[in-house]
Amino acid sequence: MKKLNWGIMGLGGIAKEFADNMNKIHEIYAAASRNSERTKEFCERYNVSKAYNSYEEMLLDEDLDVVYIATVNSQHYKNIMECLKHDKHVLCEKAIWHDEGEMQEAYALAKSKKLFLGEAMTIYHMPLFRKIKKMIGSGALGKIKLVQANFGSLKEDNPLNRYFSKELGGGAMLDIGTYALSFVAYFLSSQPREIKNVITEYQTGVDEMWGIVMKNAEEEIGSVNLTFRAKLPKRGIIAGDKAYILVNNYPRADKAEIVYPDGTSEVITEGDSKRAFEYEIKNTEEAILSQNYDLGKMDLSLQVVAIMDKLLKGMR
Repeated sequence: MKKLNWGIMGLGGIAKEFADNMNKIHEIYAAASRNSERTKEFCERYNVSKAYNSYEEMLLDEDLDVVYIATVNSQHYKNIMECLKHDKHVLCEKAIWHDEGEMQEAYALAKSKKLFLGEAMTIYHMPLFRKIKKMIGSGALGKIKLVQANFGSLKEDNPLNRYFSKELGGGAMLDIGTYALSFVAYFLSSQPREIKNVITEYQTGVDEMWGIVMKNAEEEIGSVNLTFRAKLPKRGIIAGDKAYILVNNYPRADKAEIVYPDGTSEVITEGDSKRAFEYEIKNTEEAILSQNYDLGKMDLSLQVVAIMDKLLKGMR
């Protein structure tokens, strides 16, 4: 099987975590940032073959196959389009983007060039969730009624922090909301038709807190609660009329609990939360090498982008 040559664009904290896990699978071909010292240090630390001091230079490398984009949220769309125009497959960090029209344009370009475009959303790749999907399909939970996800992150109360910067793509929705919405989208039977929300804004004008409720054609309800200045458990629930499943730490979960109406319960396990990035990388490579790009779950990412776009534009 052909080995894919990966390049990493943007070398911050999440890129380091990605590189650690990539090295467990195979070596990294290239990396690039705007800072030559940072690039050199990163490449030495993670045994990267080629160091580039600009994204443009890396994208001109004909031996580069796929790019992992780990830049700040506000640069994702620009970087995605640059990669696709240079005929590179793309795995982009979450939130992949927030404008539905632009994301549809990027996806159309990827399809026209027969390139993979996917979001680095661990939820889509965890073995536990595939197992739960099969359980739902078998009728173990009965008819699905409600899917709920909460996420709260206590960020420093500092207007200068990047998490609260409009220019850098800050705000709760793009940082943590994308996880909660992706969990809900994964388990709802279809895309929501109705969406309602309440919101609290931070002093810089970005979104700090959300309460979101949505309903699809099957009369299933999706519910999301987000906070950026208070902790909440990363807890997801899939509730049917025969049982409900509770998933703690759902972004990289490897176990869950199924609870029945009589109060009895059992634990479900599958996969390993420590291998979340490995699952993501291997599934991406399988999708590219088999040309079965549906494995990337871009349909779900597009659903989530559409919801975020509607909600964020409603703030204006």
